Amino acid sequence: MSQELPKTKEHKTYQPTPEQLERWKQIDELEHGVTAGFSTPEEDDKRVKRLLESDYIETQLERLRAHRKKLIKKLKWTEEYEEFLLREKNKGS
Repeated sequence: MSQELPKTKEHKTYQPTPEQLERWKQIDELEHGVTAGFSTPEEDDKRVKRLLESDYIETQLERLRAHRKKLIKKLKWTEEYEEFLLREKNKGS
């Protein structure tokens, strides 16, 4: 992890508290979702509240519905193409 400083009268080796070690472990486990810098619990709460605001939810619902519509259209095309291929296969039999 980190290099230890030589133990002399002038320098003492830093020893993190058990709470700090636990917090660092949690941060390491969540590293895949890191952002620039760290946020305080208050900032995290503020972000969560913002995400739950009705405007955000409504925007997400609109995006979801548009995505679903696109998927349904693609599925319909896929099913039609499958039927076409089956008809062509049966013509050859």
